[in-house]
Amino acid sequence: MSIGFVKIVAAAAVLYLASPCTSFAQDDLLKTIKDRGKMRVCHAEYAPWNVKNPITNQWEGIDVDIANLIAKQLKVEIENVDATFGTIIPSMAAQKCDFTVAPFYISAARAELVSFTRPFAQDGITIFVSSSAAGTTLEDIDKPGKTVAVRSGSYEEPIARRIFKQATVKSLTADGTGVQLLEIAAGRADIALGAYFGNLNFLKANPNMKVRLLSDVMLTKTSIAYAVPAKEYFLRDYLSSVILTLEETGQIKDIIDKWFK
Repeated sequence: MSIGFVKIVAAAAVLYLASPCTSFAQDDLLKTIKDRGKMRVCHAEYAPWNVKNPITNQWEGIDVDIANLIAKQLKVEIENVDATFGTIIPSMAAQKCDFTVAPFYISAARAELVSFTRPFAQDGITIFVSSSAAGTTLEDIDKPGKTVAVRSGSYEEPIARRIFKQATVKSLTADGTGVQLLEIAAGRADIALGAYFGNLNFLKANPNMKVRLLSDVMLTKTSIAYAVPAKEYFLRDYLSSVILTLEETGQIKDIIDKWFK
């Protein structure tokens, strides 16, 4: 190997190392949060994970308790940012929040846009109907003239469009707790798709609503995680390590058990 060739290779290596690499150049959000002394987190309402208390106007729930532990570990304050499941990803892209502490379902479509932390819980999508509805199967309710309520931008929206062949799928821009169940109660929908545990919790808190599960069978089961902007690997891995510690010490289980009582 000639000395000239070695010099060329060495020069090329220097240029490569000195040049900005897109995947690493923007991987600085963790440092930004620590330098700022504040982490800005997006919430989307879904009881009992994220609930906007109507009296105090403050966020509370499972994810708020976990976020407080993350902030304590980071030694920063928390700035809560209101969002919906349809606006969380655009909010992160627009730098309105650093990451989401809403209970995000992991999906391949979302993974094209964000990076997911370590999953720490599981939920699933199921079907709700009016208490007076006849039938207990999808075939019984998927009829022309029936309306299926889902939240716009939610995980269950594409599922509804895939499985309902005859009923009309109605996307709701409102994103409050149990909003699709309220559509059934108000007579504006016959069917609703939504997360199993959160919506059962909503029905338990509102026993006068004439809404029931179609069956205990979940259409899908999926893991819950937090989401950070794409390519923010340091922040993702940091949050995952904190979540792992909280799992190993039993703190996440204690928080979930407290809110699901």
